[in-house]
Amino acid sequence: MKRLLLPLMMLSLLASEAVAQKNFILSTLQHKGFVSVTTGYNMPACNTPFGKNTNDVLVNGQYAQTSAGYRFGRQLGVVGSYNYGTNAVQPGAMLHTNGQSADPAAWDTKATHCITQSIMVGPLLTIPTGRFLFDLQVTAGYAQSRSARVEMTSVNRDQPVSLMTPSRTAQALALGAGATVRYKLNRWLAVHSSLQYMTANMQYKDLTQEINLGNQHSVQPITPHQPMGFMNFGAGVSFLF
Repeated sequence: MKRLLLPLMMLSLLASEAVAQKNFILSTLQHKGFVSVTTGYNMPACNTPFGKNTNDVLVNGQYAQTSAGYRFGRQLGVVGSYNYGTNAVQPGAMLHTNGQSADPAAWDTKATHCITQSIMVGPLLTIPTGRFLFDLQVTAGYAQSRSARVEMTSVNRDQPVSLMTPSRTAQALALGAGATVRYKLNRWLAVHSSLQYMTANMQYKDLTQEINLGNQHSVQPITPHQPMGFMNFGAGVSFLF
């Protein structure tokens, strides 16, 4: 047992020295750029810098992002990203906005997801601390949103009632801000977590709802002004260069 103790101590010291050397090398490497892939969840916000979204019918969804950044100096650089988010609608809120029964169980509901895409670019501030890289960014760009197509049919009623909201597409200026923490695994790969906020002032055209009550048919306009705001929480991998 005593004969094994010295070799084990030597291996432990060598391993500690190797880890310390790796930490030192990765801490001193000055990467200029990155390409990253992120996936996670988004949370729609009712209140935005462009005003309040009175409909507030979206639930938490998923988002994906690809981004690339490059530093021209030690800390300052530029970043660009493409973002894709998808959110379902909550039937209860849809019914409430139309003055109908707020009980979703009284309705048969079919709905597609709301799809939001954006291309953003802006300044990047990177603060290196050992193997960690802290990124702060402010971005602006172009966003496109496709509203959900919603079909609702009443059940257990003497006179059938159906509501249908067709899908519409809108484009607008988008603004964003975010923070990312990266941890270097080796010379060219890191893992990261991020928090991103994106908002856009959507103005839909011909946003209406068709109402069928028995044999009666009517079309009602829906407020075209639909400001959007999303808080995105995600994690992923970054390729460093």
